[in-house]
Amino acid sequence: MKKLCLILIFVCNCYALDLESFEQEYQQQPINDPLEKYNRFMNKVNWKFYDYIFSPVLKGYNWIMPLGFRMGIENFFENLNSPLRFLGHMLVLQPQDALNELGRFSLNSTVGMLGFFDVASANKLYSKDTDFGIVFGKWGIGEGFPLVLPILGQSNLRDTLALPLNSFATPITYVKPTSYAVGLYVIDKIVYAAQRKDILDSIRKESLDDYIVMRQSYQAYRDKLIKE
Repeated sequence: MKKLCLILIFVCNCYALDLESFEQEYQQQPINDPLEKYNRFMNKVNWKFYDYIFSPVLKGYNWIMPLGFRMGIENFFENLNSPLRFLGHMLVLQPQDALNELGRFSLNSTVGMLGFFDVASANKLYSKDTDFGIVFGKWGIGEGFPLVLPILGQSNLRDTLALPLNSFATPITYVKPTSYAVGLYVIDKIVYAAQRKDILDSIRKESLDDYIVMRQSYQAYRDKLIKE
């Protein structure tokens, strides 16, 4: 769901919520989607999950938790993903980005009180999003075909195969017992999505074909990260 939010933010920024034009443009472009029937079905299931479960949870979280606390908790989880980003930058020979990420992690984990305060950004140490799916893309491995995952949402074959490696490079994975790790993963997704609920709701209400929006925007967003 966190990746879903990033994708939707990308759509909103690039197309200024002109969803109808976006859908019409990409419906005319051929794409290799051999599992389209399954993908459309799972896309509907995921949105139903959002409508009846996830959306009320996000609404309740935003109502209970003050904005400052929400931002601090989001910063905490973003800081925990720094090792994954550091490793990703190293694997594609981007040492400056890797050093920036290492500096961010060190500064935010100490002066920033375990990452609750983003001290690094104030010191002009910025983060660039990456993961093993992006690493594989930079290595020249193709995306395969679109694949919608239960709850996690839009993906493709390459990025789906990269998920276990992403988990291995994320500190939350090693929290014991495993139930605590799962709980932290869920909280991470809720915290991130709650800050962007308005964007999710806009896409949900205004798109004529939300599967087209998700499929094409996911591809565009991931291509953009690979080219950076």
